[in-house]
Amino acid sequence: MFECNFLNSNKMVLNKFLSEFSGFSKLDDLSRYTCDELMDLIQNMEVKVSYEDVYKYVTWENNQLAITICFGLSGEFKHIDREVWKDLNVDISHTEED
Repeated sequence: MFECNFLNSNKMVLNKFLSEFSGFSKLDDLSRYTCDELMDLIQNMEVKVSYEDVYKYVTWENNQLAITICFGLSGEFKHIDREVWKDLNVDISHTEED
């Protein structure tokens, strides 16, 4: 009985941590979402939008994560452009060769 309660409390702590980390932690394959869908789903992060040629770049950022995703102008997912995991000092820039 005690062991089961301990496991449940650990799961609750982990879920709380993930939900505070970012809404992205709850999503699976990001390519399944349009820009508008992600904007609706990820509400707890600062958002910056920029345009380059026929692409729309959206950056979601909080104190632990910054992620930039490239979309077509009509909102279709193209690729993840950059991920910064601040607590781990990891900066991943994605290129077409990746």
